[in-house]
Amino acid sequence: MVSKLSLMKKSLLLLLLIVTYNLFAITKENETKVKSDIKEVTVFLSGASVTSSGSCQIVTGSNDLVFDNLSPYIDPISIQAKGVGNFTILAVTFHTNYLSEQPKSKEIKLLEDSLENLQLKISLQKNIRFVYEAEESFLLANKNIGGANTGVNAAELDKIATILRTRLVEIKSKTLESILKEKKLDDELVKVNNQLNEQNSLRNKSLGEIVVTVSADSPGTAKVSLTYNVSNAGWSPVYDIRASDSNSPITLDYRANVFQNTGNEWKNVKLILSTGNPTLSGTQPVLNPWRLVFYNPNQYYRNSKLKASESPTRSQPSQEKKYDSKSEEIEFDKEAGYAYDYTQVSETQTNILYEISIPYTISSESKPQSVGIQNYSLPAVYTYFCAPKLDKDAFLLAKITGWDKYNLISGESNVFFDGTFVGKAYLNTMKTADTLDISLGRDKSVVVLREVLKNYSEKKIIGINTKETKAYEIIVRNKKKQEIEINIEDQVPLSTSSEIEVELVEGSGGTFDKETGKIAWKMKLPSSDTKKIKFSYFVKYPKDKIISNL
Repeated sequence: MVSKLSLMKKSLLLLLLIVTYNLFAITKENETKVKSDIKEVTVFLSGASVTSSGSCQIVTGSNDLVFDNLSPYIDPISIQAKGVGNFTILAVTFHTNYLSEQPKSKEIKLLEDSLENLQLKISLQKNIRFVYEAEESFLLANKNIGGANTGVNAAELDKIATILRTRLVEIKSKTLESILKEKKLDDELVKVNNQLNEQNSLRNKSLGEIVVTVSADSPGTAKVSLTYNVSNAGWSPVYDIRASDSNSPITLDYRANVFQNTGNEWKNVKLILSTGNPTLSGTQPVLNPWRLVFYNPNQYYRNSKLKASESPTRSQPSQEKKYDSKSEEIEFDKEAGYAYDYTQVSETQTNILYEISIPYTISSESKPQSVGIQNYSLPAVYTYFCAPKLDKDAFLLAKITGWDKYNLISGESNVFFDGTFVGKAYLNTMKTADTLDISLGRDKSVVVLREVLKNYSEKKIIGINTKETKAYEIIVRNKKKQEIEINIEDQVPLSTSSEIEVELVEGSGGTFDKETGKIAWKMKLPSSDTKKIKFSYFVKYPKDKIISNL
């Protein structure tokens, strides 16, 4: 009875599995996996727009075209699907496949081969060490010489002892050598294992899938193109600023550090760099009436919740205006090819696009890849600047005019002068001035000193007030072989009270700004010449008070 009942249960379970399989087969009958290739990527300052395409055979009726092995960081709202063929696109959906596993990369396969090779080498060293240890045990176990009643003469004893000692020393040396090799291999094995674990952890991440549902009146071929935005990607500008001497124009190499951690490799893609950032809200700000109210904690709490609930709307695409990057204002190095030789610049209403015709391959989870954008030769005027109160070194500056027509954005720059790296600087293009100052570093051949003139500096009581007079002398010496132009800046304190009176006594012809307290001197200094600047000021304030920062 028990066996019949068990047999019946097994039969019912088998029938249930068959029915479930058939139902599953029916629901998945018109589902087709489509292999897609990434053709074009537009990289924004934050995020990227990916265009991929694929084709497959479809049947009459409804078809689900599944584009798998995609990035899990796709923004579902941004997905657009276009097709070529006798079919109609009904719906586009996105979901994450947590059960999928990415194929092994070349790096993982190489690491696995290295791991196997190291394990074999470690096993070999262990076997060698085992043989030497066994030989040592054998020698020590048979160290008795002659029989119990038979003696050995001194000459034979010395000879045997020498042989035994020599062999034991050799065995110990070989054993130690094998231990050291094994330890070195173990250390290398740990490093390879850690790297392999890291790569596998990236490989085991979930993948995205886009399902395009189409309806066809007849069988045929469907070609589908997908465009979608992904996060975990972007680019940042970096500049190489080069000047051969203080009479030559500035050479500016404009590059982009492109990164992507999307989970998909961008292999031989058409790369477009955009100065746009779709993650920012495109909604214009609105100035509401500014009403003063008394502080109310509950009111502030309600306002903060309202602000947090606001959601941005998407901006509409704009019309494009194109122009060629190879204009008369841009000079390219003709001796060797660079990426910026193949860059076309197009300008939309709000952004600049750099379209690079050379295909690029950028792996996911890799270090940022440098991509050449443009190369400019910029006319510059060279001057020196020094603020000896803060730093007595003179800085060589290149003043560039007309820089705003080159569509530069703020970023880090590497500065080279006379073939030598002089340091890093930040290129701030958010200025409204028509001149861009680029610091080319310190020049020790221009000497600047700032000294207090004690004979002209004094502090005395006049009636109910204290009057302090400060006097300084700035000495500038040009040790270079050519004439230079230098700007010197210093300052006079500013009054923050009607009880404090500040007045410039002597300025040596410098330009004085009463709003900021700055004094500026602009001069041309011939070679091997020295010039002195004197300035003084007084501060008057009530004698019963103290100014702490004078």
